[in-house]
Amino acid sequence: MDRLQPSIPEQPDIASASAPAKRAAALSAGLAARAGALVVPALSVLLFSAAGWVLYHELRAYHLHEILQGLNTLQSLTIWKSIGLTMLSYLVMTGYDSLALRYVGQALPYRKIGLASFVGYAFSNNIGLSMLAGASVRYRLYSAWGLSGEKITSIVFFCTLTLWLGFFAVGGLILILEPMTLPPGLFFSFLPARLLGLLLLTPPVLYFALVTIWKRPLLWRDRDAAVPPFWILPAQLLIAGADWLLAGCVLFALLPPTQSLSLPGCLAIYMLAQLAGLVSQVPGGLGVFETVFLLLVSPLVPAPQALAALVAYRAVYYLAPLGLAVLLLGAHEIAAHRIFVRRAFTAYRK
Repeated sequence: MDRLQPSIPEQPDIASASAPAKRAAALSAGLAARAGALVVPALSVLLFSAAGWVLYHELRAYHLHEILQGLNTLQSLTIWKSIGLTMLSYLVMTGYDSLALRYVGQALPYRKIGLASFVGYAFSNNIGLSMLAGASVRYRLYSAWGLSGEKITSIVFFCTLTLWLGFFAVGGLILILEPMTLPPGLFFSFLPARLLGLLLLTPPVLYFALVTIWKRPLLWRDRDAAVPPFWILPAQLLIAGADWLLAGCVLFALLPPTQSLSLPGCLAIYMLAQLAGLVSQVPGGLGVFETVFLLLVSPLVPAPQALAALVAYRAVYYLAPLGLAVLLLGAHEIAAHRIFVRRAFTAYRK
C-alpha cells in the first residue's frame, strides 16, 4: 500500500481573494473621477455666476446718470493715470503666487502664474471671502497644470498670509506716521490712531519672530506646514506693501487735487476704510468701504466729488479687472475643452 501523504492545508486563492478589493478600488476610482468631472465644471459655473451677481449688484447700486455725471467730472488724464496704477497693482499681485510657488518648491511659467494670480485676485477682490473665491480659481487652474491639492492649499494659505501681512504693516506704519482723529460710530473709534497702528503692527512683528526663531514645521489638524525661510519675509512685505500702496494711490489719483488732503492722509483713510470692508467680508467691501471712506474724507473733500471718485475707483479697480478675468477664464476653459466645444458647435449648426 502506498505510504500515506501528509495532508497539506488548502491555500487560499490570493487572486480570487483580492478580486473584490480590486473591484472596490476600481469602483472608488471611477466614482472619484466622475465626481471630479462634475465638480470642476460646477466650480466654473459657480465662479461665473458669482461674478455675474457682483457685476449686476454693483451696477444696480448706482443710477446710470449718476455714474455718467460722476465720471464726466474726471479728466481723461486722471482716468488713464488710475488705469495705469491699477495695471501696475495687479502686476505686483503676481508676486504673491510667484513667492508661494517658490515656497512649495514648484516651478511654472510666468504666463500661467500671471493668469492664476490675476483671475484669482480679480474674483476675490469683488466676491469677498478672499480665501474661498481665490482658492476656487487657483484650484481650477493649478490642478489643471498638475499641482497637488496639498500644494494648492499651501499656495492659497501663503498668498493670504502675505496679503494680510502687507495690510497690517502698511496700515500700522501709516497710522503711526499720519495719525488722525477717528470719528465715532466705527468699531475701532475708541482707540487713538497711533495705538491702533501699533496694534496693526503686532502680527508682522510676531511673524518676524516666528520665521527667525521657529525652525520646526507647524502642526495643524494632523498636517504640518514648513515655516517660510527668513529670506522670504522681506519679499513678502515688499510685494504686499507695494500692492496696498498702489491700490490706495489709484483712489488718490481719482480724487480732486486739494491742499487739505495729502497722499499719506488719503492712504490712512483708505486703509481704515479697507479694514472696515475686510472685516465685514461683504463682496469687495461693497457699501462698507465707501461709507467709511466718505465719513473720513468728507471734511477734506466735497462729498459729491469724493463719491464720483469712489464710483470711478470701483469701476477701474474692481469691475474692469473682474470683467477681463471672466473673459480670460472663459477663454482658458474653451481652450482646455476645445474638442467638446467644437463638437457642440458642430451639433448646433446641424
